Amino acid sequence: MEQVLSICKHFFMSCCPFILVQIIHSFNHPIIFLLPNTHVPFWIVVLFGSFSLAILHFIVVKEPPKTEELPVVLAAFVMSVFWISNVAGDLLNCLAALGALLKLPPALLGLTVLAWGNSVGDLVADVAVAKAGQPAMAMAGCFACPMFNMLLGLGTALVIQTAKVYPEAYELRLHVSIVIAFVFLLLSLMGSLLVVTWYRFRVPRFWGFCLVGLYIIFMAVSLVVAKFTVV
Repeated sequence: MEQVLSICKHFFMSCCPFILVQIIHSFNHPIIFLLPNTHVPFWIVVLFGSFSLAILHFIVVKEPPKTEELPVVLAAFVMSVFWISNVAGDLLNCLAALGALLKLPPALLGLTVLAWGNSVGDLVADVAVAKAGQPAMAMAGCFACPMFNMLLGLGTALVIQTAKVYPEAYELRLHVSIVIAFVFLLLSLMGSLLVVTWYRFRVPRFWGFCLVGLYIIFMAVSLVVAKFTVV
């Protein structure tokens, strides 16, 4: 019990200083806190102030009150969103640099490296849930996670970008690799719909091998197209 309380106290203390720093660094332009005859970054002031409050909270509060659970969970959720946003931006910059060095199109990097990194967590989670005796939940997660990313993630990004360039139209550079990806995605979804319906909403083993084979074919076609496509 003491170990659980210690972990909770450390978690509460870590949420205080870093969430404000993450929010400040998530803006496009850095915020500068101006002092007389000097320029001090605003994040240093915020970090020291919030870190002092965190230490005070750690010393004074012996047991975590139940009234703090919901605010801390909400603060941790907001902090995780800012962490994901910052890490995603750095990852995209690294992919752009890698594509420039290897002379590869950004669309191919997104279909391979970025897609693998974005999906490996879902792969491990869905396999673990299926092995735990919840195949229906794992099957729902396989389709719900990509649908959430495509509808909410892509939709929100397009809304923000079109609002920035309004009243002009936002020009989307459509690469041939993206068209190929949508074709294979349509084939897999339509095939899954037909097979699952035909087998009375049961997924046969052979269809799993078919989906893996379809992905291998998709990767081979994408690599061939990228090889003969001018960046």
